Amino acid sequence: MELFRSVIDRRKAVGIAGVVALTAAGGLRVLRSLLYEMGFELVRDTRTKMGTLVTISVVHQDVDICKAIIEKAFLEIDRLENLFNRYRKGTPLRFLNSVGALRDPPPEMMELLQRALKIHDLTDGAFDVTIAPLLDLYSNSFEETGGPPSATQIESALSLVGSKNIHIEKQTIVFKRVGMSLSFDGIAKGYIVDQVADILEKDGVKGGLIDAGGDMVAIGEDLLGQDWRLAIQHPRKRGDYLSVISIGNRAVATSGDYMDYLTDDLRLHHIMDPRLGTSPSHTSSVSVVAGTATDADALSTAALVMGPDEGIELLNELSGVEGLLVTKDQEIIKTRGFSDYEVNI
Repeated sequence: MELFRSVIDRRKAVGIAGVVALTAAGGLRVLRSLLYEMGFELVRDTRTKMGTLVTISVVHQDVDICKAIIEKAFLEIDRLENLFNRYRKGTPLRFLNSVGALRDPPPEMMELLQRALKIHDLTDGAFDVTIAPLLDLYSNSFEETGGPPSATQIESALSLVGSKNIHIEKQTIVFKRVGMSLSFDGIAKGYIVDQVADILEKDGVKGGLIDAGGDMVAIGEDLLGQDWRLAIQHPRKRGDYLSVISIGNRAVATSGDYMDYLTDDLRLHHIMDPRLGTSPSHTSSVSVVAGTATDADALSTAALVMGPDEGIELLNELSGVEGLLVTKDQEIIKTRGFSDYEVNI
């Protein structure tokens, strides 16, 4: 159930992605031949990273340069994934979780933690990277007994959850309680996508799309010279879309109960309310458009935890952020400005 632990096949990855790119799909062969005459090419590469399929698409006039940029981007994904992996031996996050303190953490780790703490405060604790003990409890319980943990076990795990018990002083991170641990699963993928986008832009890419299992950043324009068109998947009907949006120099991410679930009825899944110790019972999925994938990733998780009323209210209050929420009853609720991104196809 953890972001960096799971290995999924290509078919499953396409099925669970909350957002799907449309522009680079139908009609690509004809479009490539027309743009080739103008000196442009679309170069695209898909690899399995971070437990999902990551596709990097670049519009450029030099194919060899494109390939070099994409290779550089995938190397950066590997480097950052290693920083935020809490299972792999020797990673700084695993060391922090094992010892309870970390001196001189990598700057990227400190940056991500600081952002996570701000979103924790912004969401009144609905987003909390100290949720790892609770996630591990459920994972181990289902693996060992085939069912959820007891109320007593949940209460014990919750005693270790709470970002207020993270102490940061200068360049040292310290846990105030023994047994605490961090999971960046709800924010790291978005952060890594943002860093890849920075690489592409610094290397002169004017049009590109990074898609990490539905966490996306759109750079500039697509092959048609327009904003990138992305389809938001229906949480219950595979292959059906709730909306098609058009974005440029923006990010989008989706959190959903269908992406990694513990029970077939989707009552328990990989997203847990860090305040209550169980999965939210009111929301199926949330898609968020924001300035960064880091924020879109974390806010989509937080809004799903908060529910239709509080979640939509939060997104409406944030500047430059819009969202689409689907309740368990499949009611669709949008923020006030979400329709500005929607297009008809």
